[in-house]
Amino acid sequence: MFARKLIATLALFAVAMTSTTFGAYEELECSSDAVFAANSCSQCFDGWAQAQWANIGLLSDLWLNTGNTDQLVYKEEQEFPGNIQGLNGASWSQVPSSDTFWEFTSEFNDLYSEDVEWYILAAGEQVNWVKSKLGYAYKLDANPAADGENVGLLVYNLRTHALDNGNIDEEGIDHKECVLFTSQAGETPVTPQPPVIEEPPRLPETGAEHVLLLMIALLLGFGFFKFRKQA
Repeated sequence: MFARKLIATLALFAVAMTSTTFGAYEELECSSDAVFAANSCSQCFDGWAQAQWANIGLLSDLWLNTGNTDQLVYKEEQEFPGNIQGLNGASWSQVPSSDTFWEFTSEFNDLYSEDVEWYILAAGEQVNWVKSKLGYAYKLDANPAADGENVGLLVYNLRTHALDNGNIDEEGIDHKECVLFTSQAGETPVTPQPPVIEEPPRLPETGAEHVLLLMIALLLGFGFFKFRKQA
């Protein structure tokens, strides 16, 4: 019973994500934005517009061997992506805050070769090599940017080595995939104003002269009443 509740909770959390990588990002020309060149991006993607408080999870990255020879990877050379780089005043955080946000996928681990102690991907093959853990996400804590402006950049870096007839390219190649997120600013929230309450009409202030006039009016009224009675 507990396991079912836990699975249901994690599933609801996953659905609550406003953006995931289940559904490929649209590829962009890396010349389309200066931020790509500034981060030496090899391949660039549109991460969609994100509003403040957005959660981005279920992330993964693809290792695609487009060459004519096998490629190998040393796991020790790889670095997991860091936090999303905030742009134009935007700030991001990891939820939960943890150094174990990322993990190697089981598909990647299956590529391990006991003979050479490397991870080998054949030419023309592909595999998701890294993913964020279930229930982990990046949160857009602050988004002061105007609609359409850049708010974040996530960079995946994978170093591969060509393997040709037993010969290894020792230097290797760094392949940087960059995902750019833009702002969905929305409408500026309106601060609610307190209701205007109209004050009832105020009675004139009474001082000593008002009391005297009131007494004279009463005496006159009493005299008029007595005069009418005698008549």
